[in-house]
Amino acid sequence: MKTMKKKSQNYLAIIGIIVTAIFTVQCKKSAPINTTPIKTVITNISPLQGMKGTIVTITGAGFDTVLRTTSVKFNSKSATIKSITATQMIVVVPEEATTGQITVTNKDTVILFPANFTVRSFVITKIPADNAFDGASIVNMAADVTGNVYVNTNTDTVFKISPAGVKSMLTKVGNSSTKLGGIAVDGAGNVYAVGTNDFKIYKVTSAGAVSVFAGSGVSGYADALGTAAQFTAPAGMTIDVSGNLFVTDVYRVRKITPAGQVSTFAGKATPGKVDGQGTSAAFGSYGNLNHIATDASGNVYVSDGDYDIRGVESSAYYIRKITPAGIVSTIGPIPKQMASWTGGKGSVTLRFTSMLAVDVAGNLFLPGSSYNNGTVASGGCCTFGPVFMVNKALNSSEFYDLTGTFSFLTMSYTGITFDPSGNMYISAAVNYGRRMYEPSSMGKTGSLIVKFMIQ
Repeated sequence: MKTMKKKSQNYLAIIGIIVTAIFTVQCKKSAPINTTPIKTVITNISPLQGMKGTIVTITGAGFDTVLRTTSVKFNSKSATIKSITATQMIVVVPEEATTGQITVTNKDTVILFPANFTVRSFVITKIPADNAFDGASIVNMAADVTGNVYVNTNTDTVFKISPAGVKSMLTKVGNSSTKLGGIAVDGAGNVYAVGTNDFKIYKVTSAGAVSVFAGSGVSGYADALGTAAQFTAPAGMTIDVSGNLFVTDVYRVRKITPAGQVSTFAGKATPGKVDGQGTSAAFGSYGNLNHIATDASGNVYVSDGDYDIRGVESSAYYIRKITPAGIVSTIGPIPKQMASWTGGKGSVTLRFTSMLAVDVAGNLFLPGSSYNNGTVASGGCCTFGPVFMVNKALNSSEFYDLTGTFSFLTMSYTGITFDPSGNMYISAAVNYGRRMYEPSSMGKTGSLIVKFMIQ
């Protein structure tokens, strides 16, 4: 009897478990499903100022991804939507845009972003106005807070060009065989220039007094103070808001404080493409470093990717970023752009050059390399590639195409920089004489600087 009673109790327990499980499943099945749609919201728009044609990233949630139900307007002017996901829209500032609110219509929701978008414009001028660099090619330049531009032409001479376009010789440095590379100017008006073949960093005061700021004059590698330091093959140079200089030196980036103390900011003796901090990082997978720039936050940017050298073909471009703490990361890949050939002859992929600059908002500006646009008017040769702007979200857009702005046979960029007021300067080697195929003319070469005065 006891055995039978125990079996009955077991059966009842099992039945109870089964009933509980069935009840639980039924309850779960009958639980209401939340079908409330995600509310459409905008959390951020970046940037909130820029030129017509600027790429703008709109971030939020609940976006309907059907383009026909979505529109974006800049102060009532419709923008082109490049792409859309549930959390992000990429749009282009329209040509007709004026400063005002951004309105986003997404399905049945209309959102007015509280902050205005400021449309910037610029006035383009050519300096020096009298083609004062006939026969010479500008290789580096820098601008000060008052709009003076300092340039060199791969010689021992530093030139100064006033905002009015008047050229003067600031000074000569080293000796007649010295070839200058990178150039920078600090807030006090002191100019610094890299001696690429005598391994020195020169300082020129606003009065024209010259001294060797760093470097022994012998190729080598030594972190030290002033002339006790050694550089292997210095090339490009930039300066941050604190007055620290940064010099590209083969596969390293060297830092020079305002007191002249030289240290290795990032990189090592051997080439590579390794992110990390300081000397654990590696640069130079495509060759020696050269062009370098800084932003307002003290970050350093170095071209270290597939640009227009060695015939290397790739569909992307990379830039290395170094924080003030020396942490190196890789920006990219930045997709390359396409340019149309005149006369319906198709399109060509534009390589970026190794030149770069950063504006006050942190946008990168990359000149496109010269390319054959397939027209008789260009002599069947080379014309400017457009200048591209890349925002912090790595979205690139065409900033400006100088082709047709000035009358030249061929043009190729040699430098790009910003002054502290946000104006952009582009230097170029040009042939501004008659077409080569015209009789009794062999053309004429020289350099010019184009100023984009931002308004």
